[in-house]
Order: sequence, then structure tokens, then C-alpha cells
Amino acid sequence: MIDNPDWNQPEERAYFHQISQDCIRELVECMEGIDIEDMDCDTCLKMQEILNDEIEDEEFLEFAIDNLSELVSYIAKGNVNIRIHRNDVDELWFDVDEAEK
Repeated sequence: MIDNPDWNQPEERAYFHQISQDCIRELVECMEGIDIEDMDCDTCLKMQEILNDEIEDEEFLEFAIDNLSELVSYIAKGNVNIRIHRNDVDELWFDVDEAEK
């Protein structure tokens, strides 16, 4: 007999996180006047704080911070519909609707 009441209850995990427009707006404000290649540590830390306020899921947050340059490049191109996805084998990636030109 199985005594663990949590045995048949799968762990609820999000499969994507939509980065909010407010978060993107705050990140843009951080980046104003800064070349992505020349970003300083203070700016990176501020951006990490913004992401920390936005993303509750630790894996999504870690992915966003580890891939900050990729995220910033999407924002710099004018993309505003950015999601972090996770599949059933825990692979993470950004999904972006390209900005209209």
C-alpha cells in the first residue's frame, strides 16, 4: 500500500512565462543610451533585480539571467512579446514574436 498522499499528484509547473510589458519597459529604461556590448555591472545588476521582481519560477529566472544578453538583443530589436518556454524534459528557450517593421 502506498502511504504517501502526494504520490499521485504531479508537481504543478508552468510551461511558459510571458514577460510583461511593464518589465520590458523597465528593462528598456535601464538600457537607454547603453551599447549592449558595453553594458556595465551596475546595469546588469539592475536588470537582474527587474527580472527577479517579474519572474517567480526559479528555473525561468535563472534562465533569463544566464541568457540576459539574448533577452536584451530581442528587446533591442523592438520585440515586445517575449516568453520563456519549458518543455517536458526541462529544456528552456525564449520564444519571440518578431516586431513588425
